[in-house]
Amino acid sequence: MTHTASLDSVVRLADYKPYPFSIPSISLDFRIEERLVQLTSSLQVEPLADSQPLILRGVDLELLSIQLDGKVLDGADFVLDGSLLRIPAPPLQPFTLTTVCRIDPHANTSLEGLYASGGMLTTQCEAEGFRRIAFHPDRPDVLSRYRVRIEADRQRFPVLLSNGNALSQGPLSGDPSRHEAIWDDPYLKPSYLFALVAGDLRELRDHFVTRSGREVALRLHVEPGDEPYTSHAMDSLKRSMAWDEQVYGLEYDLDEFNTVAVRHFNMGAMENKSLNIFNSKLVLADAETATDGELERIESVVAHEYFHNWSGNRITCRDWFQLSLKEGLTVFRDQCFTADLHSAGLKRIEDASMLRNTQFREDAGPTAHPVKPDAYQAIDNFYTTTIYEKGAELIRMLRTLLGEERFMAGMRLYFQRHDGEAATTDDFVAAILEGASADRDELGFDPEQFKRWYHQAGTPTVQIHRAWNASTGELTLRFRQSTPPTPGQPEKQPLVIPLLWALLGPNGEPGEERLLVLDQDEETLVLEGLSPSARPPALSLFRRFSAPVHWQAVQDVDELFLLFAHDDDPFARWDAGQQLWRTLLLARASGTRDSDLEQRMLEALRGLLAIEGESDPAVLATLLAFPGGAELEALQKEADPPALFQAACGLRECLGRVLAPLLHQRLEALAPQLSQAWPLGQGERQLTAVIWSWLAAAGDGAVWAQALAAVNGPSMTLARAALRALLPIDCSEREMALQCFYDRWQERPVILDGWFALEASTPRTDGLARVEALLAHPRFDPMAPNAVRAVLGGLAGNPLVFHAANGSGYRFMAAQIIQVDQRNAITASRMAKVFSRWRSYAPERQALVKQALDQLAAAELSTNTREVVALMQQG
Repeated sequence: MTHTASLDSVVRLADYKPYPFSIPSISLDFRIEERLVQLTSSLQVEPLADSQPLILRGVDLELLSIQLDGKVLDGADFVLDGSLLRIPAPPLQPFTLTTVCRIDPHANTSLEGLYASGGMLTTQCEAEGFRRIAFHPDRPDVLSRYRVRIEADRQRFPVLLSNGNALSQGPLSGDPSRHEAIWDDPYLKPSYLFALVAGDLRELRDHFVTRSGREVALRLHVEPGDEPYTSHAMDSLKRSMAWDEQVYGLEYDLDEFNTVAVRHFNMGAMENKSLNIFNSKLVLADAETATDGELERIESVVAHEYFHNWSGNRITCRDWFQLSLKEGLTVFRDQCFTADLHSAGLKRIEDASMLRNTQFREDAGPTAHPVKPDAYQAIDNFYTTTIYEKGAELIRMLRTLLGEERFMAGMRLYFQRHDGEAATTDDFVAAILEGASADRDELGFDPEQFKRWYHQAGTPTVQIHRAWNASTGELTLRFRQSTPPTPGQPEKQPLVIPLLWALLGPNGEPGEERLLVLDQDEETLVLEGLSPSARPPALSLFRRFSAPVHWQAVQDVDELFLLFAHDDDPFARWDAGQQLWRTLLLARASGTRDSDLEQRMLEALRGLLAIEGESDPAVLATLLAFPGGAELEALQKEADPPALFQAACGLRECLGRVLAPLLHQRLEALAPQLSQAWPLGQGERQLTAVIWSWLAAAGDGAVWAQALAAVNGPSMTLARAALRALLPIDCSEREMALQCFYDRWQERPVILDGWFALEASTPRTDGLARVEALLAHPRFDPMAPNAVRAVLGGLAGNPLVFHAANGSGYRFMAAQIIQVDQRNAITASRMAKVFSRWRSYAPERQALVKQALDQLAAAELSTNTREVVALMQQG
C-alpha cells in the first residue's frame, strides 16, 4: 500500500508533550535496486507510559510488511491513515517493531528524505525528512543509536556512506556484482541527523590529529572531475577542528569524518553526525573558480557544520521551536571563527549589514516571528535569518553583558551539563548564567527580562536625546526604547539592551568605551566634568553593533564626518558613513539632490582615497560601500526600488567622474597585490571592485576594457567584479563580457549559476523575455535549487524589471513560484518571500503585487508556500 502526506494542522509550543516511548536503538537495512530501494527498519521500543498507542510517521512509503517481536501484524493490529501509522495497543514491555518499505528516490523531487541527485542517492532529513525514509516518530527529542547496512550494485554505487564509523565494507558472498557497507554510530542522535549517500564518487583523503593524540580520517567525496576543487574545503575543516579545540576545548569524537558535495540540495549544507552533506556550491572552489567572498563563506559554512558536532548533535533540540538553540549558537560560533582568522572589525560590519538588509526586513514584514516561535504550520518556513542570525545576536549580547571570561564559563557548563540530551533555549540561558555566576558576582541584568528577546518579534528602536551644557561640561543622555507591533504581537515589553558607547574629542580623540544596560522604557544618564566647549563631544553608539536594534540620535553632519574619519571602532566608523550615504541616496531617489552634502562627501573621499589616506584597502572598500537596497527601502515613506536603483547609478557616475584621477591612482597602487592568493590580496581586490563600479558608471572606456579583460583572467573575484561593474551599463563590453563568462564556464554548473544570476539581474528593456529564455536554456537545471534561485533571485534583484510599472515582473514571478512549488515546496516558499514588503510600496504598486499574491493564493500550493502567502496577504 502507498500513502502520501496530508496537510498538517498548526503545531503549537504550548502543546508539547514528551514522546511516550524511547527508541534506544535502530537498525536500518537498505537494499538499493535498479530504481527502487527496499528498507527493513527495526526499532527497539521501550514504553515510558502505560496504555499509550504507538504513533509513527511516514510519507510516500510503500509498506510491504510490519512485524512486532517477529509476529506479522494484520489489518486489525495497526492503522495506516495518511501519514500516520498507528498501533493502538503495543506491549507494555520493551519490543522490536520491524517494517519493510519500498522507496522510489527518483520520484522524490522534494529533495527531502532519500532522493536521487544525478546518479547518486542522498538524503536530507532536517527537519522532517526521515519520515520519507522509514516509519518513525521523526521528532528531535527521540534519540537513538543507529546501525546501518547498505547493499547496492558495486559498479553504479561504489561508495556507500552513513553516520558513525565503518564496521565493514566488501562484496556480497554469492553475488560479486553487489557489495555492502555496515556503519555504526555510537552516539545517540535524533532522526533528522541520519544520513546516507550512495554513488560513484571520488575521494580526497586527509587526516587530523586531535589534542588527545587520536588520528581522525577525513574524507571529502565529490563527483568525477571535481577533485581539483576540494583542497580549500578540506583545509577549512582542519582549521575548524583546531579552533574548536583551542577556543572551546571541544574535540572530535569519532574515527572518521566524511563530507559529500551534492548538486541538488535545498540547504547550504547539513551537519549529519560525521557525514556532512553540502551543496556543491559550498565545497568546490579555488581562486580561479570562486570569489574571495565565496572562499570565506565556504570556510565559514564548513566550520558551521563541523561546530554542530557539539552545538546541535551532541546537544540537540527538544523540539523545533528550539531551533535557534543549535542554529543561533552555531552561527555565533562560526562568526567568531571567521573573526579570529581574518578581521574581527570587518566581520562585524559584514554581519551587521547582513542583519539590516535581511533580518530587519523580515522583522518589519508579514512573516515576522520571534527567535523562539510559538506555532507553525510548516517548520521548513522557520529556517530564517531571525532563527539563525538574530539568534546569534542574542548569544553575542549575553557575552557582551557578562564579559568574555564569565560567558565562556557558562558555555563550558552548558556543554558539560547537556551532552547527550535534547535541550531547550531556557536550558541554554540557565547554564550560561549559572556558569557565569560561579563567583557569585551580580549579573547586572534580569535574566527573565533578557529572555523576552526569544519571545518578542520585531526590531527595537532606541531613541537617544542629548542635552549639553557648554559652560559646565555636563552631558545628559535620555534613552527611550520601543518595539513596533508585529503579526500576533501588538504589545511589546522593554528588553535588556546592551549599549556599548564612547565619546570622541573635538579632533576625534577616542574616549573610554563603556557599557550601558538599557532595560526600562525610558532612562537617563548624566555625565559631569567633561571639558566645556561650544559643541558636545561626538557620540560613538552601539559600538561593535552591541545589540540588533535601530537607533535614532540627532547627530549633525559635522559629527558624522568626524566619526567617519576618526572613530576607533570599525563598526561605528562605518555606520557613520552609512548614515551619510543613506541621506545622499534617499535625497537622489526623491528627486532632490543634497548638493552641499555631496560636496562634503567628495572632500572626505578625497582624503580617504589619497595615497596618504586610508591605508587598509579592505577598510576603505567597506567605507565606500553603499547601503543595501532593502535597508534604504525601509527608510522611504513609500518604498520605490527602481528610484533607489537609479539613485545609486547616478551617485556612482558622479563619484567616478569627479574623483577619476584619485581613483586611477589607487588602481595603479593596488595592481601589484591583485594576484596574491586568498586571503592575501582580498582587500585590494575588494577596493578594485568598488573603483571599477564608479569609473565604469562614469563612462570610462579604459575601465570598460579592463573589466572585459578581467573576465578571462585568473581571478574569479575580479571577473565577477568586472561583470557587476558593467551590468548597469548598456554597452557592447557588457554583452561581450557576459558571453565570454558563459563560454568559459558553461561546463561547470556551480559557476554557471553565477552567469544565470547575472543575466537575470541585468537591467534590459527586454529583461523579462531574457529571464524566460534563461528558464528554457539547455544548461538550466530546473531540479537544482541553486539554478532556480539564480534565475528567479536574479530577477527579484533586478529593480527595473521585477518592479516594472505594469506589474509584469510580479505576475511572472508568481507563475514561476507556482511551478516550482509542484516539485520543491521548500524552494518555492522561500522564493515567495520576495513579496514580503509589498505593503510598504505606493498604492499603485501595492495593487499590482496584490494581484500576484491573489494569483498565488488561487493555485494548488504546498503547506509551506500556502502558509507564507497567507501571512503576506494578512500582513
